[in-house]
Amino acid sequence: MRRMFSADYRAAVAAEAAGDVELAAERYALAGELAGAVRMHLARAARAPTRTSELGALRDALRWASDDPALCRQASAALGKALWEAVRAEGIATERDRGRVREAAELLVAGDNHALAGEALETIHDYLAAANAYSAGGLVEKMEAALARDDAAHHAMREEADAFAGYQTAMRVGRRDEARAELVRAVATASTGVEYRRLLDELDTALLSAGKVELRRRGKPPIVACAARKIVLGRDPLCDLALRAGGVSRQHAEIEHAGGGFALRDLDSRNGTSLAGMPLAGRVPLAVAGELGLGDDCPIDYEVTGDMLLLRVRGGLDRGAALIAGNEHRRLDLAPLGLGLDVMFQRGRPMLGRGSCKTVTFNDEPLGDLRIQVIRKDRIVADGDEIDIA
Repeated sequence: MRRMFSADYRAAVAAEAAGDVELAAERYALAGELAGAVRMHLARAARAPTRTSELGALRDALRWASDDPALCRQASAALGKALWEAVRAEGIATERDRGRVREAAELLVAGDNHALAGEALETIHDYLAAANAYSAGGLVEKMEAALARDDAAHHAMREEADAFAGYQTAMRVGRRDEARAELVRAVATASTGVEYRRLLDELDTALLSAGKVELRRRGKPPIVACAARKIVLGRDPLCDLALRAGGVSRQHAEIEHAGGGFALRDLDSRNGTSLAGMPLAGRVPLAVAGELGLGDDCPIDYEVTGDMLLLRVRGGLDRGAALIAGNEHRRLDLAPLGLGLDVMFQRGRPMLGRGSCKTVTFNDEPLGDLRIQVIRKDRIVADGDEIDIA
């Protein structure tokens, strides 16, 4: 009763009546009138021009309410709700944001607003904590639903981890189609699959599926292996055998693989195509062995053995470059081109085998007897020959 007539109390009442809630809060606190101080800080929060000043006022209210359970519940509920609304408005992207959500939820539980506390925790997928908040408030149905979501989240995490481990294993042993399937599974099960989508995009860019692979040997001419029905020769980098001679057109000539043999035709090139030194007219089958020419500066030796074709560039900037072609599922032995490996195509995918090589490493791992599905940027060392896949 004595403090009711103190100068601080009278000043607090006067300030409140005048609408000066900040001064009133200060004077109520000095008078030991905690309820009045809390009430004024809550009023400050309601009038605050910014979210920051609102939260500051509510924290002041909670500080002065700490010795009174009823006041503490009231201030905690108000601060928890304001903090949750602030975090939700700003977005939840970082661990710091999730920490603020947990702080808001703790305050809401202290303020007996268990439903809102649980909802806040569910937004950051902390379903177990949400279930505890619901349980503390006697919200049984919400608790059971949160526990079910927690079980589902743990199952998804296990699926995600299993899929990513499967991707890593498949990549390491050269089963790239399987690796892609595992990445797709990881994207489907992950709560946020941004990193998996990035890896999937990288893998899709690196996959070879058009029945062609180029083996670039360090310090030696490249070798192209393919199983395409039509083999295009020309200056365009997208040609099956890309050539840099000045007299070669972008798409100069085409070799068609059909009927168990190979036939050559010119693609209306600027400088023409020759076979055995004679200008080519129409579509002409390739005999067992001979020479074809693209313009005047690009002679190419060819050799046909059954359903397999070998091309070797004999002159110009690409001297020594070679191409080997055959049917899908046929083992293409690269030994005649100076490399002990072999290649086989399955659905357009190049499958590399160790062939006659004694030691082969694949991306720094020893290669066993199984075939590997190679992709762009793979690194092979075969009996000391360093090879990049392009």
